[in-house]
Amino acid sequence: MLKTIASLAFLAAALAGGLYTAQHVNYDSGKIFLYFLAPYYVVATALQYVFPQQRNDFERSEVWTDVLHNGGLVAISSVQTFMIHALTAFAAPGLLVHYGILAPEHALSHQPFWLQVVVSMLLFDFCFYWTHRLAHEVDFLWRFHSVHHCAHRLSVLNASRAHPIDMIWRRIVPIFIVLQTGISQEAFIVAGMVGSILATITHMNVDFRFGLLNYVIGSNEVHRWHHSNKIEEAKNFCIWVIWDQLFGTFVYPRDGRRGPAKMGLFNELYYPVHSFWRQMLIPFTWKAWKRRQAGGTAPAPAPSAEPAAQPGEAIAGAR
Repeated sequence: MLKTIASLAFLAAALAGGLYTAQHVNYDSGKIFLYFLAPYYVVATALQYVFPQQRNDFERSEVWTDVLHNGGLVAISSVQTFMIHALTAFAAPGLLVHYGILAPEHALSHQPFWLQVVVSMLLFDFCFYWTHRLAHEVDFLWRFHSVHHCAHRLSVLNASRAHPIDMIWRRIVPIFIVLQTGISQEAFIVAGMVGSILATITHMNVDFRFGLLNYVIGSNEVHRWHHSNKIEEAKNFCIWVIWDQLFGTFVYPRDGRRGPAKMGLFNELYYPVHSFWRQMLIPFTWKAWKRRQAGGTAPAPAPSAEPAAQPGEAIAGAR
């Protein structure tokens, strides 16, 4: 019970701090990052060493790989920011309004602020659910998304372990759709900030206990299963798990297990698990890697493991 109270208190404090900061910097996204999100990431990282859910045993080259990914995140974030600004200029006040499909007075910007934020978060997450799910089910997209799934445990640091093309695909498409609602810039920024708070929690290696809230948000207790190396467990594609429950992809066993037996890819033979530059190239050398893998000797699955995936089901591993 004490862990649940502490977990909920951390979440509440983070949300309250973020909202307070946003209001007092007039919804300036740069200042929100500087004064709130950056310190929040530091605190979230530190908590992993105070209350770890798994031992912080780092594998060879793991930290350096994730540091490079986080450095790359700065560059790709600049590209994403440019694309978001371009989309905003192109789409504002929303193509639905521009082409007369939605009356101007019905644009989201004319609704109460709190409603704009809620609708924006749910709509973004609905779209993210599908871009993320397709990244698992479409082989071409999985080539890029597999980079995010090659880590063997969750941490704040490896939350940014992802191929730039995968990051743009999973985020820009949902953002573009949200912008069609004519949402105000302030509400859009707040929705993004709340999303960042929750997304960080999903990857924290902290022994959180959110109780019934796990049926509402995809906390780290829920998201661990998404990183299982068993295909049938690697679900939970979004932050607001209402979409996973609606579409039958919600996985949260109530048998006492705190997470999957193993995280990572179903078959990582020869996969560059801890090599940043080779991870950037793996989508473009995919066929060569698969040929090499086919000629190698993969480790035998555990006796309790499910049968190997069939062609076209999960080419490289759990998705």
